[in-house]
Amino acid sequence: MRFLLPFLMLVVMAGSFIVGMFYLIARVLGQLNLDPESQAWKTTVERLRTRLMAQAAGALVPWDHEMLSLLSLNQKSVKKPGFFNSSTSEGVFTTIYQEPVLAYAAQKKGETSVLIARTSDRELTFRTRGKETEIWVGGQPFGIFVDGALISAGRNNRLLAKMEADAGDRQFPVLIGDSTAAAIANPGMADSAGPNPRALTMLREISKDEENALLALAVMQMTREG
Repeated sequence: MRFLLPFLMLVVMAGSFIVGMFYLIARVLGQLNLDPESQAWKTTVERLRTRLMAQAAGALVPWDHEMLSLLSLNQKSVKKPGFFNSSTSEGVFTTIYQEPVLAYAAQKKGETSVLIARTSDRELTFRTRGKETEIWVGGQPFGIFVDGALISAGRNNRLLAKMEADAGDRQFPVLIGDSTAAAIANPGMADSAGPNPRALTMLREISKDEENALLALAVMQMTREG
């Protein structure tokens, strides 16, 4: 008996070491995805693009200047993380007329999540760590979203949009320039918004860059967890 306790302690310590090593390796692999130049990042993006093509290739209705106002919170072909697939989710958002218009696929590894969303004419890529999200449009750096502010990519750090998001509000107003351009629906209240809840309420005419900003903010809200 006197050798049993030390042996059990040794087993526990060895087990803790192994678990710790697996955790460390997982953290390191997660960090690799933070670098857009790494092979891990490129592999992740290509895998998500393949999932998008499989679920929505050629099926999305053409995107035009009216689509933001027609985009709804309704989804089809939804796949959420499960027992055999604990990190990937995907789905297709429809218009208020039930037309497939925006597909997405996302993967989360550790503290980092990667999401790709696609309409018929553009691709948006999101990389989130903590409270900061980097955004690419068409493969080009577009902006960084943090603390409700969407800042342009590059050296000028121009404010593209400001969103006031309160969990208790039905809509989140988005300020672009000196006026409120739109209000994004709170997906947490979608169940009480009727059968075809709009994702955005447009309040004025917008430019192409403003459309990209609003679409990026809307996608982040529409696909957020919880």
